[in-house]
Amino acid sequence: MKLSEHTEHIRQLIDQAFRNRLGRMGINDGQLVPIDNPPAERKRMENIREVFIAETGTVGDAYEKLVEELTFTLFNRLAALKVMEAHTLHPEIVTRRETHGGRSFAHLAWLEQNPQARSDEAEGLLPFLEEQLQKLASDIPLFSPQHPYHLLPTTLELLGIINAFNQVETDAQVEANIWQSDDVLGWLYESYNNYKKAAHKASGEKTEYNKVSIQSQVYTPRWVVQFLVDNSLGKLYLEMYPDSEIRHNYKIANAPASQTRERKPLHEIRMIDPSTGSGNFLLYGFDMYYDLYIDQIENYGADYNEADVPKLIIENNLQGIDLDDRAIQLAQLGLYIKAKRKKRIVKIEHFNIVSSDFFLPAYEEVKHLFENGAPLDEQLEKIVIDLWEDLQQAHKFGSLIRLEEKFSIKLHGLVKEEGITLFTEQNLIKYDEFRTNFFTNLQKAVAQNTAKQGQTFLNTKTQDAITFLQLLTQKYDVAVANPPYTDSADFGPELKKFVEANYKQPYKFNTNLYATFIKRCCEIIDDKGKVAMVHPPTFMYIKTFEDVRKFILDKMHISLFVEWGYLGMFHQSARVDAAMYILEKEPKDIPVQFIKLNHIYEGRRYNAFVEAYEKLNTNHQHTNNYTLPQEKLKIIEGWPFIYWISDGFREKFKEKALGDINKVATGLMTGNNDKFLRFFWEVEKESISDYYPNDKRKWVPYQKGGPFCRWYGNNWTVINFQNDGSLLATTDNKKFYFKEGVTYSASGSKGASFRYIEAKYSFDKGGACVFNLTKNSTTQYLVAFLNSKLSSYIADCLNPTVNIQKGDIERIPFVIPISKIENTITALSVSNIETKKQLCSYRIIETNFIQSPLLVFQGVALKDRVTAYLNYENIQHTQVLINETIINNLIFEVYELSDADREQVEAKMGLSIGSLAVFKEAKDAFIAQLQNPLGEVTKHIQNLPITTFDEQQIREIKEAFATLYQSNNDLEEFCIRHQVNPINVWYWFKEANTIPQARAAEIALEFLADNIRTLLQQDEDGIIPLVGLPGEEALSQRLEQHCLQNGFTAAQYMQLDSLLGRSVNEYLEHHFFNQLSNHLNLFMYLPKTPFIWHLSSGPHQGFEVYILIYKWNRDSLFKLKSQYINHRVQNLEYRQIQLQDVNTAQAQAEKEKIRLQLQEIETFKNKIDELIAEGYDPKLDDGVGKNIAPLQKKGLLRAEVLKTTGRRPQLEKYLNADW
Repeated sequence: MKLSEHTEHIRQLIDQAFRNRLGRMGINDGQLVPIDNPPAERKRMENIREVFIAETGTVGDAYEKLVEELTFTLFNRLAALKVMEAHTLHPEIVTRRETHGGRSFAHLAWLEQNPQARSDEAEGLLPFLEEQLQKLASDIPLFSPQHPYHLLPTTLELLGIINAFNQVETDAQVEANIWQSDDVLGWLYESYNNYKKAAHKASGEKTEYNKVSIQSQVYTPRWVVQFLVDNSLGKLYLEMYPDSEIRHNYKIANAPASQTRERKPLHEIRMIDPSTGSGNFLLYGFDMYYDLYIDQIENYGADYNEADVPKLIIENNLQGIDLDDRAIQLAQLGLYIKAKRKKRIVKIEHFNIVSSDFFLPAYEEVKHLFENGAPLDEQLEKIVIDLWEDLQQAHKFGSLIRLEEKFSIKLHGLVKEEGITLFTEQNLIKYDEFRTNFFTNLQKAVAQNTAKQGQTFLNTKTQDAITFLQLLTQKYDVAVANPPYTDSADFGPELKKFVEANYKQPYKFNTNLYATFIKRCCEIIDDKGKVAMVHPPTFMYIKTFEDVRKFILDKMHISLFVEWGYLGMFHQSARVDAAMYILEKEPKDIPVQFIKLNHIYEGRRYNAFVEAYEKLNTNHQHTNNYTLPQEKLKIIEGWPFIYWISDGFREKFKEKALGDINKVATGLMTGNNDKFLRFFWEVEKESISDYYPNDKRKWVPYQKGGPFCRWYGNNWTVINFQNDGSLLATTDNKKFYFKEGVTYSASGSKGASFRYIEAKYSFDKGGACVFNLTKNSTTQYLVAFLNSKLSSYIADCLNPTVNIQKGDIERIPFVIPISKIENTITALSVSNIETKKQLCSYRIIETNFIQSPLLVFQGVALKDRVTAYLNYENIQHTQVLINETIINNLIFEVYELSDADREQVEAKMGLSIGSLAVFKEAKDAFIAQLQNPLGEVTKHIQNLPITTFDEQQIREIKEAFATLYQSNNDLEEFCIRHQVNPINVWYWFKEANTIPQARAAEIALEFLADNIRTLLQQDEDGIIPLVGLPGEEALSQRLEQHCLQNGFTAAQYMQLDSLLGRSVNEYLEHHFFNQLSNHLNLFMYLPKTPFIWHLSSGPHQGFEVYILIYKWNRDSLFKLKSQYINHRVQNLEYRQIQLQDVNTAQAQAEKEKIRLQLQEIETFKNKIDELIAEGYDPKLDDGVGKNIAPLQKKGLLRAEVLKTTGRRPQLEKYLNADW
């Protein structure tokens, strides 16, 4: 097992052991159970439970929290013992060895002093462990039997838990000497919470304050910690002692050559991690501080005793806060072990690392401490109450509580709140004395509460509040953090309210939880302090983080910045982008050093980082290193951190932006997509609007983005726009609906893709459109520009995440081209749009579908027709790709890019494949088939470089044609992968005469769907059985006749089998419905919407029919029963009579099959009766999801259509639909 799997196994053992133990005490998830002779621990557990009931609000939640705290405490204790044993800090207590008779060394020694215990259960394991914990308690409170969560399982359960811990180091899948690793406690903490992460993710719930630590907990690797601490704390030290040996022992970038900072005693240099977790930064900080103290002692004559250094570091230098008490336990344990390894007899009196999970009384109980004998001014008391209430929320928001900062802001009238007037300068004078004493009084209030409570669980936890107050009301030299990453869209109500109240003014830091920590870290450092952080890089670019960037660029100095990119920094399960950096509060006129790694494959990125960082430290140039003055980051609107472009390119951003001369508009929100949104095939064609202002039809074509698609397409959805959209949640930018424009798909690894839309569409909030307002260029030119590599590159600069925002498009600099270039680009764009539109006409999923390629293209055999169509499709796509290449070259001309800038764009975006070399035969053949080409097209192809290919290259490419058009492997992707011009691919594909099986099957599926739909439309009731009935031919017979009547030969109909990969009959019976459903699954979060349904009685196929949604209604149920099912039963019963005297093996098998089919039909009929009784009454406009859900629930479908599992199960949602 992996370490994470061992962790989960141990957690489950301990969890169950404590549930058993509490159960025997009469404590469970309900009411307390009276028991005879309750153990002494019961009262203590009851007290803790009562506190948790007050905190969580329910008995059940309180019980779960109690089990959780007990479980983690024992887990931490035993894990800490294993680590200490591995470092030989005390005799082995947990580790059991055969040389000691299967006992631990300490247990064996204990038995020699307590021989009577040999006959006890597990040789007195419980009293032995209690005694060992008591001995260790004098060093660290976690081990104390007086610890609030001290409880041990039964002997046998404890033995099993200890054995599970000891199995970890014997597992080959676990790193050797795992317990000696500095990181092991952090790894255990991350793994321990995996089950909670999975549960929270599966729930789909918003992230409330109590879920933050599990929702976005990512373990920080040691090399990241080292980089950040070295370049913050280490650099700060060198600014005081530039000649120190530390500069040679640590890799610190831009180390000063002379003293730039006033010296102060090392024990006064404080470092805090406001989101401590398991303490990685503090553990590494301990090691660096230790070296700094030794350097002070040996080289600068500092008056420190080396024996006191571990204690000095823990009690003076290292501070930390976390919401999670369990994480703080681990952090303290880790530091304790560090200290012990340096000085075995060290005794730590106090940690400045605290959990904010404590409780305080109501303000009324302590208000007298603030009044000093006289009532407070009303405005002052309002401030005090507000701050006290904030402190009471510490268990929810931890170090984000802004006590001192908020106090100052309020006193100086920087924040105006309802009921508070702004203070005048005269008022401020009388508040000065109060401010001086405020935090002293606050500490008195907390201390009084602690003393008053006595030695109780509540008191034990409340003592942390004093430490917490001290930590939040002092300044630090260095703040380090890997904060939680939770987007504001995922905030629960309480978290959202708190963040918006505290981190939205005067700068907006409320867009992500990590942004609030940026602000907090900058606040808690002193005027010359440093901030070192690692978190996602979204703040570098996205519009909603603009205030964060402005704060950093105006108020801070960026010392060093590494843009890491997606994956590769953290554990492989942490699928996040990352950046790490150091900020300095003191203004400096020093250029910013950037290391850019996000373009490098994650598997090679660490080595690239090491190389680039080494070059930076030795003052050598490196291709991934960039230096520029911080002020230059302010040139581009919105101040994105675009640091790698040339000054000349940066000047282009001073041009008018696209949003200045065009309208980039977000559209409507339905408020309920399930209710108002449909695919166009879900509704009657006659009810879809051609142009709403004229026809006012109910269903309006709707742009919703979709997968990557340039020029034209993805026109699949319609919206219920009755009464001018008055039923919809919002109809933003309504005046732009039903106008010619450009729509786009914003997300995906391939970037944004832009498409032309006619003047008939509404559009989505998340799928914005661009409208040509000034007509300085044509709309077709606009489409071409936005699809160009330069535009994509600029958009990627502005926002390199996978989701391009409206604001990013607005900020793209837009240069008006000269008429000649504009006309050429417009003509190429029109050609591409029309080509894509023509290709859409062969696809059943497109609104302009006309006919299947199997009917349009010529060939005796169907395979010949498929080949003819694919060759046609390839040549059309090739023409589009050639046009795109010409457009890209012309756009470069419009922007007058230097060769170096163009190379940079092409290095990032890739060369246009239409510019790659061709071989002469392919070029000549391609030109020969062109019809009325633009002169620029012919000229471009004629000027392509000529090359040759060896037979091996050609053979490999031809062999790869089998996967062409499979998944995302379209012609463009195929050419990019093989780095070959599409003209060559077109030529070789014709030569190879290969038919990609997946593409052929898709064409055949669409052909069948179109023809079956026609048959069902022609049928009186839209119901066709798969087995013939009186007056109703079977579907397969009718389908064959229909194909023959429409030009197919019998041989061609039979050839459908080879395209499908199985016989038509088998396909219709077992595969068609499922594959059609999957084929129409076009948006991840929308349901599959098959317009043909396959109703089935079950695996014995007693009753099988196809139905068409356009004719499906309540009467259809009655007709199924009275006509189709009855006729089928009669046929089967008649066949039974025919077989009753036949006793061959074949006849016996058929009789058994009929018996099972009749049983199955009876069940099916009962379910139909249930649907009728339940009032099932399908209406076409209600959508496939709602209408099909009751059938799926009762098991009447051949395959499931709606998802029943995952974060967004669809079946229950549609069963409960209220429209």
